Amino acid sequence: MEWWFYIHTLALLSAVYLYKSNLPVVCRSDKHCTSANSTCTGIKVIDYLPNALLHLEVSYTFEWLSIVAVLLYGVYLLYKMYEAMFGKAYVINTPKKRDVGYLITPGRTKKDIANMVRNMRKVGDIPPPYPNGWYEIMRSEDLPVGGAKAVSLIGQHFAVFRRENGQVSIMDAYCPHLGANLGVGGQVRGNCIECPFHGWQFDGETGQCTSIPYASKVPSFAKTKVWPSLEINKLILVWYDVDDKEPQFYPEELSSIKNGKWKYKGYTVHLINAHCQDISENGADVSHLKTVHEAGIQVGTKLDYKKESWKSKLLTHEWKVNWEPLPSPNGHVGRMTISLTSKLFGKWSIRPLDTTVVADQIGPSVVHLTFNSVFGKGAWIHTTVPEEPLVQRMTHYLYCDWWIPTFFADWFLLNGDSIQIERDAIIWDNKTYVSKPILVKEDNLIIAHRRWFSQFYSENSIRHSFKKEDEVVW
Repeated sequence: MEWWFYIHTLALLSAVYLYKSNLPVVCRSDKHCTSANSTCTGIKVIDYLPNALLHLEVSYTFEWLSIVAVLLYGVYLLYKMYEAMFGKAYVINTPKKRDVGYLITPGRTKKDIANMVRNMRKVGDIPPPYPNGWYEIMRSEDLPVGGAKAVSLIGQHFAVFRRENGQVSIMDAYCPHLGANLGVGGQVRGNCIECPFHGWQFDGETGQCTSIPYASKVPSFAKTKVWPSLEINKLILVWYDVDDKEPQFYPEELSSIKNGKWKYKGYTVHLINAHCQDISENGADVSHLKTVHEAGIQVGTKLDYKKESWKSKLLTHEWKVNWEPLPSPNGHVGRMTISLTSKLFGKWSIRPLDTTVVADQIGPSVVHLTFNSVFGKGAWIHTTVPEEPLVQRMTHYLYCDWWIPTFFADWFLLNGDSIQIERDAIIWDNKTYVSKPILVKEDNLIIAHRRWFSQFYSENSIRHSFKKEDEVVW
């Protein structure tokens, strides 16, 4: 059983014991002590306990222990109430909670189903899988001073470490000497990282080798690549450009996160088997909102929720949505504006749930989604990171006004966000990419989005081809 079961049970028994302590004391002689001056030392017990227990003799220490247990339990409840109101929400690692993105097939595990769909589906003529832009490496708090980690994404392997001056460095993972991974066992020495294999040290700012413990001279050509990095909005980002150009744009720093006005409430994370452009394109595909997201979170992740009659109509959503690229010099930003209205049974508007949302996609991977509602203001920071050409780590970090209770952020915002994402995931994980789709005039924003997104590819962007295992290549 879970530990919390024993805590609640012990507190309940202690409380019952203390409550029942006003009853007559049962002594070893089975005679009730009715005198106020009785010196009986028997235990006070509940009437319906077995006779064997009624003859036990316990000192009054047990009563004090019960009092202490109840007081501690009261403190525990107060702490949990504080945590529910103002603490950090629990991370919702949804793939462990639900079956995400695939239809269940009897006799097959979720892993088998995912691999089967990935192997069998038609990928389509996909764009290059790694567009140029900023990509999330990890949260700032996950990398302490002196810490070093190995990270693999966007087709690259990185050694990420925080120098003793507090700055973050991101290098090629593999030591140019004999190929050891600097992020696995590497030690931070001042502002350098030391290779775990032979002790070579590399400067975190320039990548130049500064020390070889057994060599009389350090060759000037002994160096490794340092990637452009940025620490902003409590995330560590790396700049990727297939042509090794310097950063062409930068994400905006949200002042309410920096100054602490908006408090961190938790995050959701999903692995999506799709191209990163498919996920980005969802923002401009306004027509899918009614089909996929009209029903509230009460119907869960099902795509056939319309068959559930009253349940699907209990809480519904309506949107007024627009997407457009911003003019120069902010042409790297695509902006989606949303006015969300919630209705009861599709008829009566629930004004307290009306929300205004502005989502700025900054390059191919980072989205700042700010919202304003009757409950308060806040922001989601969305990142989509290609861990493989068709495997995206999709993370949503939530920050909002401190007075928004954590339990509300956890259940309604984080959990609700996960449910809506997982409806999309069922589409993404099973679809093909159509490079020349058949569209109607109402789909004009999709064309605008694809034209905007194309700026993040270059002539040298690496393309990947996918072949079936049974194909013969001559």
